[in-house]
Amino acid sequence: MKEEKQKPTLGAILQLSGVDLIHPGGFDITKRIGEIVDMKGKTILDVACGSGTLPCYYAGNFGAKVVGVDLDPGMIKSSIEKAKKEGVEDLTEFRVADALALPFEDNSFDAAISECAVTLTSDHQKCLDEMARVTKPGGNVVIHENTWLKEISEAEKAEKAGKLGGAPHTLSEWKGMMEKAGLTGLRTEDWSGLENVYKIRHDRKMRNLDDIFSLREKMFIVFPKMISMYGLKGISYYKSAQKTNPLHFYVDGTLGYFLIRGEKSL
Repeated sequence: MKEEKQKPTLGAILQLSGVDLIHPGGFDITKRIGEIVDMKGKTILDVACGSGTLPCYYAGNFGAKVVGVDLDPGMIKSSIEKAKKEGVEDLTEFRVADALALPFEDNSFDAAISECAVTLTSDHQKCLDEMARVTKPGGNVVIHENTWLKEISEAEKAEKAGKLGGAPHTLSEWKGMMEKAGLTGLRTEDWSGLENVYKIRHDRKMRNLDDIFSLREKMFIVFPKMISMYGLKGISYYKSAQKTNPLHFYVDGTLGYFLIRGEKSL
């Protein structure tokens, strides 16, 4: 008997589609980081940079020299191609590297940032420790991350974390980890509004939380690829995955989104 393929998650379908999603807050929160760090002319580390969208944004809009690292060689390849396409290859550098063992000397960067990616690592504290280590004294470490807003059971946390792709923390837990990494003067900003969640599609306006793909994307990209991989069951798999859309956690009050900045002591 032919073994049935495992049903894909919404995240797997997104990856299959090639649609470029970013974090809640979209480029607005990315721009905000550029402003509060005063990036112009500075050397910045972007940890878990993905396909390079954000390093290229910082280089193009702030004139920063940005080093992006990611564990996935495919992401680094995409980042290099994107930098060339956007004309910022002279201001960017990309390397395959582990966020838990950054291949840089202490005090190498004016700022270290990670946008919605610390939770994707296997050790959140170690990731923050490493970001602080490679930041120069007086420099900033900035993250923005999913944040629990209300108490739920450990079982619920585990279930929701699985759908999110990584386990969030409460705001006080995030701050505690940053302080443990040696960062001081912590400042936080609440970006939990639903209007910010809609900005995960930076290239088109979402009408609701399930409007991740446009009709054209569904008809000509998503559905054909799902059918190619799973046969006619691919469409029902897509509908099933939509029901587990983790964006709804922002609506029921379970999840929020916070930007947190800390300074490395002189």
